[in-house]
Amino acid sequence: MLYWVFDLDNTLYQLPRNIDFNYRYLKPNAKLRQQLQILPLKKILFTNGTKGHAKRCVDLLQINDIFDNYVCREDVDYIMKPEVYAFNKLYMLNNITQNDKVVFFEDSIENLIVAKNKFGWITVFIYPKRIKLKEIDFWFPNIYAALTFFLDKINLNF
Repeated sequence: MLYWVFDLDNTLYQLPRNIDFNYRYLKPNAKLRQQLQILPLKKILFTNGTKGHAKRCVDLLQINDIFDNYVCREDVDYIMKPEVYAFNKLYMLNNITQNDKVVFFEDSIENLIVAKNKFGWITVFIYPKRIKLKEIDFWFPNIYAALTFFLDKINLNF
């Protein structure tokens, strides 16, 4: 099975990096909603944020019904990414096996390195500046470019 795993902050939405976070910056995002809806199979939100934070963000973005599951800091016993335990817990909570394919969208290099080296995930770095590392399979400056790329590739069984 194919799983699409998304970090939340600075991945599903990006705010200017020089401002303090405030929920008022998050607005309904029809383009993001449409792109996520088209992705086939399982979609999981995997965040170091709390359930309350994740819920509030996806509610404000109006993508709250897109994900099959949310894995937040409470779900991983407060042992968060990039700790291997958090990834193992994600596997357990979602019945993912080593035979499944996981595409991981993330803005943290440390989290991508663990995902690639320990679990063999397909890693997608969402960040304004390109950084080349062997653990990064794909780089995009924003989530829209990434989703457009993968939606184009779905029929090619990337």
